[in-house]
Amino acid sequence: MSNDNDQKDRILRLIQESGSPISVKKMSEHVLGSLSKKELEVLQNEILGLKASGQIFEYPPERTGRGVRFGSVPPMDWLSNKIVTMVRGAGGRLTLRQVRESLRKWETGYFDEALGKLVKDGSLFYLTVRFKYVLSSPPDPSDYLLPRQVTALREILERINQHRKNALTIEELRTFLNGPNLTEVLRVEESGQPSEDLLLEWYHEDLPRRGGLSSIPIPWTWSRYESWCLSSKIKPNLVQFQDMMWSLCRAGKIEFIPHSMTQELSERELELSLRSKHGEVLYYWRWR
Repeated sequence: MSNDNDQKDRILRLIQESGSPISVKKMSEHVLGSLSKKELEVLQNEILGLKASGQIFEYPPERTGRGVRFGSVPPMDWLSNKIVTMVRGAGGRLTLRQVRESLRKWETGYFDEALGKLVKDGSLFYLTVRFKYVLSSPPDPSDYLLPRQVTALREILERINQHRKNALTIEELRTFLNGPNLTEVLRVEESGQPSEDLLLEWYHEDLPRRGGLSSIPIPWTWSRYESWCLSSKIKPNLVQFQDMMWSLCRAGKIEFIPHSMTQELSERELELSLRSKHGEVLYYWRWR
């Protein structure tokens, strides 16, 4: 009995520690070290017992012809976590199509329900403009402007700023359109700049994900900045964020690196990136 319990504990621990659903064959290789028919039957019975007790959950085959797999959380919860991580990793915005097309075939069966639940409980948000987007934070009213409308507003500002004492920026106009009192919002956002030490901390924390490279995608840093602002109850400000990065570059503390294949970037990634005076998309940055 003790051996049976030990083996069940090993199975349960293996499933809990696995980063993705695991097949019976893989479990057999890790737990038993062999694939004898008798031992495999015992293992399958123990897995069924853990499943019946609600300690593990069955997942569909990863590909046609493969066996079912098992995980420590229900498939829909696992997929929900994956979707949230995916959207945040892309700078907080992906089209619905991009999210759907990034999934494996077995995951698409849970997709609509998982995403609907995430939107309902406020973990993710929808934005429909030209395309339907999935966001990691609530959209502002000005986010519903079409690209051609934003272009028109920029042209209007360029014309009227020739006759204003203090030039009005597109971000200030967006803030006004979003509803709160303009001066109050700007005052709050002026204090929403992370210190250089904090930026350097984010840089070193993200480096291991780059597999030995010394540069960090700007959308990754925006995601950290956005989370920091929200936790500090400060409204994230893309213009202020980009100005901060430019200031550090001009001071010689960081440098930017262009992306060589901009056609692979999403619309949101392009928006978060910077532009050189020659029009290059500055997608990466590194500390000097």
